[in-house]
Amino acid sequence: MDKLAPSTAGHTTEGTHPGYEVSDVHPRSLVKTAMAVAALVLFSIVAMVVLFKVLEYYEPRADRPRHPLADSRYVSSAPKLQPDPPALKEELRALENQVLTSYDWTDKEKRLVRIPIERAIALVARQQQLPVLKTTEAPVPKP
Repeated sequence: MDKLAPSTAGHTTEGTHPGYEVSDVHPRSLVKTAMAVAALVLFSIVAMVVLFKVLEYYEPRADRPRHPLADSRYVSSAPKLQPDPPALKEELRALENQVLTSYDWTDKEKRLVRIPIERAIALVARQQQLPVLKTTEAPVPKP
């Protein structure tokens, strides 16, 4: 029965608990825990670096050649999914950049020209006002 008796370590002789810890934490266990946490953090960092290097190696390139049988595949009338979204996004950005940085006719008959955005900003800044395009559209009737 004395093995099942409660421990009296840290209690006063009257059998009441003083309300606080009466023993210190062993510094060896704190050091071991800190070293284990530091090793886990270091291992996680190394594992992430290795993982990112592996993923970078296997990442598909946007300039890979087209498969020879790609044109002979069955074409469905169902909605098409983007086969390579990063390549399409890069193509769209190149097209937008070309539109924003080059001169071109928007309407030759009306003699409307598209100019690079930097040039347009410089012209508007020099004029101190925005240009107004005169249209011959009918006014919108008021309700």
